[in-house]
Amino acid sequence: MADHTENPFPPPMTKEDFVYSRIGMALTSAQRVEFLTGKLLEILIEFDKDVYGITTDKFLEKSAKSKSAFRTLGGIFSLFKLNPKLVIEDELNDYLKKRNLFVHSFWQTYLTSKNVEKEKAGVDFCYDFGRHSDRISSYFQGLLYFLALRHVEDRDHLDPEIKKWDSDFEFFINSRQENKPK
Repeated sequence: MADHTENPFPPPMTKEDFVYSRIGMALTSAQRVEFLTGKLLEILIEFDKDVYGITTDKFLEKSAKSKSAFRTLGGIFSLFKLNPKLVIEDELNDYLKKRNLFVHSFWQTYLTSKNVEKEKAGVDFCYDFGRHSDRISSYFQGLLYFLALRHVEDRDHLDPEIKKWDSDFEFFINSRQENKPK
């Protein structure tokens, strides 16, 4: 077993390590979006008809049919797109294209040739995808905040965990007014 008391710091990162660390960051951001949107979908399926009343009848019908089915991000987004007043379809489509490239062909597109320029383009893709994940997450956190407001007297009475999403709520409202998260 290695003794880590002499040098507690890891060795310097190689270029390959750096590329893989960016891939890890992008993967984590994709998982965050999938988790958040999946949980939001569960909430809307369970409570919208009786509590919120903000989704379409088509959403309620299709989501009820798929309630126990395994949901991919594409399936989750397809259900959300049935609610044009809640989501921005073009933004979801753009994100899903990037996510699918990342999950299904990132290695082939950027890493098979050991070409430095392609690897750099792969790192740039990871940064862009991470920023896009942040926008999507912020948008849906703002929507959750919006739903939470329906259960309290005012913002001051929100759960502290949701209260942290004040800026996400503003982003959600502004995005809805502009009809596109920026």
